[in-house]
Amino acid sequence: MSIRNRVFVLLALIGALLALVWITPPREGVVVYTSVDDHFAKPLAKRFEEATGIRVTLRMDSESEKTTGLMDRLRTLKARPDGDVFWNSELSGTLLLAQEDLLAPYISPAAARIPEQFKNADGLWTGFGCRARVLVFNTLRVEKAEAPQLLEELAEPKWRGRFCMARPLFGTTRSHFVSLVLALGENIGFEFLRKLRSNAQGGDADKPWLLAGNGPVLEAVAKGYFDVGLTDTDDVYVAQDRNAPVDMVFIGQNKTWPGVYFIPNTVALIAQGPHPEAGKKFIDFLLSPDTEAWLASQGARQMPVRADVPVPASMPRLSDYPAAHVDACQLSANLERLSHKIDKLLRGVAP
Repeated sequence: MSIRNRVFVLLALIGALLALVWITPPREGVVVYTSVDDHFAKPLAKRFEEATGIRVTLRMDSESEKTTGLMDRLRTLKARPDGDVFWNSELSGTLLLAQEDLLAPYISPAAARIPEQFKNADGLWTGFGCRARVLVFNTLRVEKAEAPQLLEELAEPKWRGRFCMARPLFGTTRSHFVSLVLALGENIGFEFLRKLRSNAQGGDADKPWLLAGNGPVLEAVAKGYFDVGLTDTDDVYVAQDRNAPVDMVFIGQNKTWPGVYFIPNTVALIAQGPHPEAGKKFIDFLLSPDTEAWLASQGARQMPVRADVPVPASMPRLSDYPAAHVDACQLSANLERLSHKIDKLLRGVAP
């Protein structure tokens, strides 16, 4: 065999070994798939390790792939999953995995006092630590008193060409806008979205008002490219901690579907994972009141779903705002179908 061929064989063997190491889960500990930002996920994993002595391996997503990359990997490895827990920063991806039989039921004793609206009846997932969908505005360009209080106000002439949002194909924007269409009914909901698109473009059909994610929305508003935008509370809090010129409104929807859209973390046991008992212990840890209190004290200021969990004095609670009602079963059944329709409609290419 020539030296060149030997090199090719050696490289192929190295590649195969690396793939095997990546696919084979650790023999001990717990493997957690998470879309949560690493500066929250890693400290929480360390707290769990210190409390239990169980080692945590985190499988993180990337900014470019969002939660989609994690979900695709779980689908690929469905017959032999390499993870035990799916810890998602929102709801929609978790609902899709449950629908595809990739999650296993587990009713954690730590979830006993979590309100029913944050739990799947069959134990496939449990919610905790909420953020909210908000309207972020540039304080150098918009007074708080004049900022929209309802989502429907963005279709008014006053805001023509002045706002942006993320594409609704993933994450919290997907959950929010599919829930909106379901609450209003498809005819009324789609008509509102047409008005929203027309007003956002401001007469310019090529205006780039649909951005890659909530982070880019926040940055576009902070830099003054847009006056207002739709994002989540954690993005705004982090920007304010950097002294960016932004503030927010816990925006309602409209008179038909009132209330603020809240976004819980969700956690679930992965079906046929290699370490189910350790996975259950990690879920118990995440759902504890102590973890919710810790999340409330961090930069994202996530709101506990239990009313008696302590939070910093200046921080809002869920009970401070009426919540927009979300039917998780309807959301799960219509996520894929409606999110693609909504995205095409907002881009002006819907049939």
